[in-house]
Amino acid sequence: MKKRVCLVILDGWGLRDRDEGNAIRQAKTPNFERLWHANPHAVLHASGEAMGLPKGQMGTSEIGHMTMGSGRIIFQDLPKISQAIESGEFFTNSSINRLIGNIKQRNSTLHLLGLVSDGGVHSHYSHLFALIKMAKDLGLKKVMVHAFTDGRDCSPRSGLGFIEDLERQAKVASVSGRYFAMDRDHNWERTDKAYRLLTRGQPSQTIASEIIRIRYAKKITDEFIKPTRTKDFRPVKTGDGAIFFNFRNDRPRQLLERFLEKGPKGVEWLTLTRYKPEYPVAVAFPPVELNNSLGEILARNKIKQLRVTETEKFAHLTFFLNCKREEAFEGEDRIMIDSYSDIATHDEKPQMRAREITAEILQAMREKTHEVIFANLCNADMVGHSGNFPATVKAVETIDECLGKLGAAARENNYDLLITADHGNAEELKTSHTINPVPFIIQSRQCRKLNRDEAGLVDIAPTVLKLLGIVQPKEMTGESLV
Repeated sequence: MKKRVCLVILDGWGLRDRDEGNAIRQAKTPNFERLWHANPHAVLHASGEAMGLPKGQMGTSEIGHMTMGSGRIIFQDLPKISQAIESGEFFTNSSINRLIGNIKQRNSTLHLLGLVSDGGVHSHYSHLFALIKMAKDLGLKKVMVHAFTDGRDCSPRSGLGFIEDLERQAKVASVSGRYFAMDRDHNWERTDKAYRLLTRGQPSQTIASEIIRIRYAKKITDEFIKPTRTKDFRPVKTGDGAIFFNFRNDRPRQLLERFLEKGPKGVEWLTLTRYKPEYPVAVAFPPVELNNSLGEILARNKIKQLRVTETEKFAHLTFFLNCKREEAFEGEDRIMIDSYSDIATHDEKPQMRAREITAEILQAMREKTHEVIFANLCNADMVGHSGNFPATVKAVETIDECLGKLGAAARENNYDLLITADHGNAEELKTSHTINPVPFIIQSRQCRKLNRDEAGLVDIAPTVLKLLGIVQPKEMTGESLV
């Protein structure tokens, strides 16, 4: 008998014992309860270090699907760089060492540009301090920090404390709110104010912390501080070197593009991570190419696979599950059902398109068109984000209705049914994701017991391969649950 598997991802369906604020516990879910108690099941970690994130950091749909599809922990940029600093690997980074060595040989200036905060979304100031230490240890005398103040990923007036700490470590040459230096919406007049600040002009008579105090007195918060030079200012000029230390790549692009298009020639650039493949700059921590994803292995083994979801999660079930590959693999078919577009938020129609997605899965199972089916039912997440508790309960109950149909059809058509989630949300309704674990259920004639009751999303791809009788590649570090 041909082996067949259906993986259903219940986006935002976490596990939490308390009833208060728990739309999943307060909803009527007889089908989920039956599937859970009648079949082998486990609890999967879907946040923090199990997802390549810092401890206590909530998971996301993107990271969740990539972890499921890759079968390995993909260290995200924040913890990857932080761990490199802790281990000492950061200080032996060849790209950074080469840049600093070249600057020292030319007796020129190193400029460090980026967001100075501990928000951890775009940057982390510990990474800046590591760069400053590295430059000092290598004997570089001229180091200028061009500080972008935050006020969004941390409190609106926290910048003063960060800048005062920074002034004890290095010369702060300029200050600019992220509103100007990190625009990403093609408001080029904002970008140009930051660019002109960095490439021309004379020092002022004021230190950075005093500039911020003056702005605070005028009720201007960190995000909106106008680009301002300090008494230590030096412009970026020919022969200098510059490092953008933001690890998230979207918001530094406009400013970097201004430098690459119009800036002084002969400036040696380095970015901490890759901002765009086409930028002619060095990269300290390039992205890791992820080979042998689950979708790729299925294609190589001539196994037909189907992806079914609605618009809201289509990219997650395709691009991210395929580890950032845009094109479908050979034998991979995709069905996208349009999410409702006539509503402002999904709590207005909490059923979303779950029933239509389920109908497509049922048809595929009956016709046996694909050996493997991947589906995402996203009601618990998308309605959960609204914060509307009664609507989220209805969303969960819609999912439960669909699970009843999927369980019966999988048994009838000899599909192993795997049910899990990418992260929590609806079980602790606060409009954001949670750090709670998620369920894993397997309804299968060939599996009567799991080999452990606690695992992670990293173990899903190896489990699917084991059920199909396919050898797990060495790149996958997860372990099958069966």
